[in-house]
Amino acid sequence: MTKNLLFLFFKTTKQKLHPQEPEPPQNKLAEIGAQLRQCREQHSISLDKVAVVTMIRRNLLQAIEEGQLDQLPEPVYTQGLIKRYAEAMGLDGNQFADFFPIEPPARSSTKLSWQDGPQLRPMHLYIFYTFLIICSVNGLSHLMGNSATGKKDATAEELALGKQEQARLAASASSASKKQKPNYEAVEAARTGQNPNKSSNKPVMVSLTFKADSWMQIEVDGKTEFEGILPTGTVQTWEADRKLVIVAGNAGGVMIAVNNGQPELIGNPGVAKELIFKADELKPSADSKNQG
Repeated sequence: MTKNLLFLFFKTTKQKLHPQEPEPPQNKLAEIGAQLRQCREQHSISLDKVAVVTMIRRNLLQAIEEGQLDQLPEPVYTQGLIKRYAEAMGLDGNQFADFFPIEPPARSSTKLSWQDGPQLRPMHLYIFYTFLIICSVNGLSHLMGNSATGKKDATAEELALGKQEQARLAASASSASKKQKPNYEAVEAARTGQNPNKSSNKPVMVSLTFKADSWMQIEVDGKTEFEGILPTGTVQTWEADRKLVIVAGNAGGVMIAVNNGQPELIGNPGVAKELIFKADELKPSADSKNQG
């Protein structure tokens, strides 16, 4: 027994004086466990009795003897258990505890960690943030430029469409103005007894010149040709083969010329009047009547 202890002592001292490749903790634990078990069996002491004396659970004592490192706690606590077990056997607990390493084996120099890589310094972060801000500003400027260009194009297109629409409206207004422009020559001709329609192929022809606005209804040969308001200055001519009926809402505002005859007012202002012209008479018929 003393020989085995001397062997452990000289082995530990040799490792301290001449450090070599560290022996795995499990191998050291197996050597320690074998020595403690041999000592216990030599003294005929049961493992349960050792558990009572050391106040260490039996399974932990068995793990120490069998070198089962994975069944034991952290190395620092395992070292304490070994010390108490050795002292209970009357051995040098410190010597056994020192033989079991508590420091993990050194990491391989070829293994890299995140700390071995390049580290970002404040200057690097400053440069990165500056670059990010410049890119963001450029991107925003580009988007705003595209938006402004799009707005300019849209504005130009709207202006072009607006000009086209204005031109169209102006043309329509001009055309409507030409259509609605009073025919003063016809009015003058009617006033002087001259009718612009100098000839007609039909036996009944009536020319109307409006000095004021008036509602009118024109019936030609039994068919209504017009019904509505005609404005001041309007000159209209209707022809019929058999019969022409004229109803004026403002008789005093309408001058009539029959078959290129002398123009004359139909009636009094604000008075409604109906005139009937037949082909065989060429004059208002006897059933002409006033409505007012």
